[in-house]
Amino acid sequence: MKKIIEKICGTSKIIPDFNEIDSSPNYVFNPDTNYQTITLFDSEGNVVNLNSWLECAYYVRGGWTNNISDFINGEQILFIALLISPIIYLIINKKLIKK
Repeated sequence: MKKIIEKICGTSKIIPDFNEIDSSPNYVFNPDTNYQTITLFDSEGNVVNLNSWLECAYYVRGGWTNNISDFINGEQILFIALLISPIIYLIINKKLIKK
């Protein structure tokens, strides 16, 4: 997990205490003016903009990523393929019958 956090959020000297953050429902992440805002996505396509390394690390630990394509929906691709396949078959079959 540490390597994924470093890849997405960058490196930091902060040693996060995720248990403290998890146990406090009103935990507030303080923005870091030196940290470049990072946009992360979850599996449902929700977007969050993060303004501190700690906040970024927390979200990455929770399954968020910086690339929406990490959540490719295989069922949707299968549906489109099954929808298009009969159309392609009919077109090819029609052309072969004409020959």
